[in-house]
Amino acid sequence: MTLSAVLLGGCYGSVTDLDREVSNMIAERQRLTLGHQGVSDAQAGLPALSGSSIGRYAENPATFNPAAADLPARPADETDSADDDTSLSFELEPVEFDLPALLAYSIEHAPEYRSEKEALFLATLSLIIERHAWGPRFFNTLSADVSGTPESGDFDTALDIVNDFTLTQRLPYGGDISVSALVNYTNLLQRASTTTAADDAQDASINASIDLPLLRGSGQVAREDLIQAERDLVYAAREFERFRREFFVDISNTYFGLLRQQQSITNQQQQIDGLMRLAEEQRDKHKAGQIPGFEADDAEAQVLFGRSDLADVVDSYGSSLDALKLRIGMPVEQPLTIVPVEIRVPSPALDTVESIAIGQSARLDLQTTKDEVEDAERGVLVAKNQLRGDLGLNASASLRTDSNREVGGADFELSDSDYRVGVEYSPPLDRKTELAQYRSALISLERAERTYRVERDRVALDIRDASREIERATLTLELQAQNVTLAEKRLENIKILRRRGDVQPRRIIEAEEDLLDARNRRDQAQTDLQTSVLDYLLQTGQMRVDGDGRWLAPGTLVPAEPRPEAPVPGA
Repeated sequence: MTLSAVLLGGCYGSVTDLDREVSNMIAERQRLTLGHQGVSDAQAGLPALSGSSIGRYAENPATFNPAAADLPARPADETDSADDDTSLSFELEPVEFDLPALLAYSIEHAPEYRSEKEALFLATLSLIIERHAWGPRFFNTLSADVSGTPESGDFDTALDIVNDFTLTQRLPYGGDISVSALVNYTNLLQRASTTTAADDAQDASINASIDLPLLRGSGQVAREDLIQAERDLVYAAREFERFRREFFVDISNTYFGLLRQQQSITNQQQQIDGLMRLAEEQRDKHKAGQIPGFEADDAEAQVLFGRSDLADVVDSYGSSLDALKLRIGMPVEQPLTIVPVEIRVPSPALDTVESIAIGQSARLDLQTTKDEVEDAERGVLVAKNQLRGDLGLNASASLRTDSNREVGGADFELSDSDYRVGVEYSPPLDRKTELAQYRSALISLERAERTYRVERDRVALDIRDASREIERATLTLELQAQNVTLAEKRLENIKILRRRGDVQPRRIIEAEEDLLDARNRRDQAQTDLQTSVLDYLLQTGQMRVDGDGRWLAPGTLVPAEPRPEAPVPGA
């Protein structure tokens, strides 16, 4: 028995074994909940403690707050450069990301992604704890006591070593059963080594007991904690998958936004190039005495304005790039280049009625909201059960060793054993607290039903808005593409008239500004259309992302590439 207890005491494994069990449970629950395409990595890393424990236990941690005279800020001089702070970036290898590489890096390093993975991991750990509470549980206690009694100036001492091994099991519909074995090793050893007198009795017993509720706490309500823990893991798997899809859309939208800003820089540079040509032409005419100096200065000023606007656009792009690095868990000083890649996001056929029906059935968050209504219904039943009286059946039996026989080992005797069976009833005299909890459960059920109705309507509203946004972005892109064509023709015609001397320079400047605005609006419309399609798929529950962060187009939205024909055997 002792050997069994020792072995059982060491069978719990390590944290690595527990992490493996959690990962297997997550993968299994993802397959059952989301299908094979929904299985994604959900490992949770272990935090590393710092090497020193001095600060960890300090009651007054140090604060760094130097005096004003010791602060490093100083006036700038001509030798200072705004790029001096980039020295750290040269210590890191520059990286180039297209959208797939950006998503892969984000999944691996983004803090919010890791936090969501850990939330799923924690929900699984909670279920493991609850399942463990419902499984057979083993306990073993080994105690040693020394006692002494002074008698006639001498001391009689005794050493008792007692081992108590217990097995408990919760019952499916309430109550629990336990079996324990208790052995006093000291008495057995004393009897075996000192004497064989008949009055030496063994000291060992096996006890079993059962407590079974018949009214309050009986039935399905007894399993409520386990049921809720199982369902919570399903909700956590849905929430994590919903987050992955939202995360994909957000990162993709950020990527498209950065590409638009890159194009804005190109558009701005193109405008500056045109203004510089105009300024050079005006300078030549001024030197030739054909125009007054203020007209040449005006053209130079437009170039300076353009360069200032370009600096603003570049600065805005740099800030957006740093914000992206922060979000995906990349060091801000890491040199990063966003590489344009052609992303085919075709516009889906819009059928509002069909889209709403799909969204209201496929949205994972709405499914959880609906299931929470059932949770609230069970909560009402549990609270109602608590209003009943307490009626319990309890029984116990003890099997002891024969105290009248001289035996070197354990010898159990029925005549030295006993049992007890009883029924206990307590009427529901004081249920004021339970009644209040029951009323609270009814209110929670009403709120859950109302929340589901509101969220269902909100999903329909989101889908309508997403559909309208696709239509608006499509129309805007068509109009702005035409506007760019007209602006380019207008600028070309004005330049022709300018060479004949029929147009003032101001008209060229205005045409360049109109063309820049048209190009920026067209690029913005293109970005809006791409993001609106992704948002539509997200709102209708049709967004799918594989374990590596790649977008899986629904149905035939993007036709599959034709497969090469299989070679004919013998050809």
